[in-house]
Amino acid sequence: MVKTSPATTGSSNTPRRAAIASLVGTTIEWYEFFIYGLAAALVFGDQFFPEVDEHTGRLASFATLGVAFVARPLGAAIFGHFGDKLGRKTTLIATLGIMGTATGLIGVLPSYDSIGIWAPILLVVLRLFQGLAVGGEWGGAVLMSVEHAPASKVRLYGAAPQMGSPLGLVLATAVMSAVAVLPDEQLLDWGWRVPFLAGFVLVLIGLAIRLGVTESEQFQQLKEAGETARLPIRDVFARAKKSLAIGIGLQASVNVVFYIISVYFLSYATHSLGFERDTALLMVMIAAIVDLAALPVMAAVSDRFGALRVFIGGAIFTILAAFPFFWLLRGEAPVLTCAVIVIMMVGAHATTYSVVSSLIADRFDTRVRYSGTALSNALGGLLFSAPTPFIAEAIVGNGGSTWWPLSLMIIAAAVVSVVAAAAIPQRRSVAAATDEPVAETSVTMQHSLTK
Repeated sequence: MVKTSPATTGSSNTPRRAAIASLVGTTIEWYEFFIYGLAAALVFGDQFFPEVDEHTGRLASFATLGVAFVARPLGAAIFGHFGDKLGRKTTLIATLGIMGTATGLIGVLPSYDSIGIWAPILLVVLRLFQGLAVGGEWGGAVLMSVEHAPASKVRLYGAAPQMGSPLGLVLATAVMSAVAVLPDEQLLDWGWRVPFLAGFVLVLIGLAIRLGVTESEQFQQLKEAGETARLPIRDVFARAKKSLAIGIGLQASVNVVFYIISVYFLSYATHSLGFERDTALLMVMIAAIVDLAALPVMAAVSDRFGALRVFIGGAIFTILAAFPFFWLLRGEAPVLTCAVIVIMMVGAHATTYSVVSSLIADRFDTRVRYSGTALSNALGGLLFSAPTPFIAEAIVGNGGSTWWPLSLMIIAAAVVSVVAAAAIPQRRSVAAATDEPVAETSVTMQHSLTK
């Protein structure tokens, strides 16, 4: 029987150090992931799909954005296997290295005018590698943080890797905003490449920090006892199918709301609302900064009052706010539009995203936790994140104003998340996080799933 422990007392293995390593690593990974989304919305149509009209070029760019989500389940399966067999730290070093290399290479990729059809082909290949890396990153980063966390602060520590997403978006948006002020000729010639080339530098910083953290005591005990799973992925599908389905469903609302605001809004704001490119980027960055500040607050509230209560409350807010959100977006009122985006980001995203990581990790025992958590995230991204910007662009069109189907899409996603959350047992003290009983405690030890 493997027993959990808050953390070892070694300086390299403290909960705070593990949380910081998790935060920094995911921030870098998400910066590199989001910079692609921003570039897809702003410049990739011209660079890699110049043979089609502007609207079709953006659709093609958003389609390449979705390629990464197709690769994420494969990355989750591969890196989840090694994360459950060899360890979280080793696997996370690999995912960070792959992401940084792929991102940097996009920065030196020739345009369509230089090498023709090979330009979009190579872009898709590099985007696939980004997807593989992210597929293995999130689950491991969550475990690095929560497996070291004190039992009374699991949700707060689980929010550390979650903060990497808006922080990465802030950095990506800030860098892209800086290059977006360049004249169009310079932006399309070399300016858009700078944020991608920064990936080479950022990955070195992330690797240096992650090398300073050792494995969690939970996994180390499991490995020393020779009790690691032979085929973790098989065990997830054989013994934890319900947990996997719940983990996927929990992310529906989280992902749809976030990708509407962080990716699609740039296209909607510039082509339908009439905002300048730099104004739209500034709005997204402000929303991400507020979201970043709200995440640890919501996580701390969840540790006090219960994660499920906070999560379901956020999903219900999403349902109620879906129609007012788009109705209040006004091209002639930038302050109002920015305020609406901020409120939606906090009420619909921070409330749910702050706790979804630890809620999912709770569903799986240590032997398969990396694989189960990573697969839940990757499949959730494939189903709910990847299609969102593409569907939104296809529905609204070039400069269109038919937004109500997008509100229905947000509501449907939130309903899925409410159903998934309702399927989680209200209280479990010392229960294994699989569909069937096993002889080990969950990541939260005697910490309730709802506390």
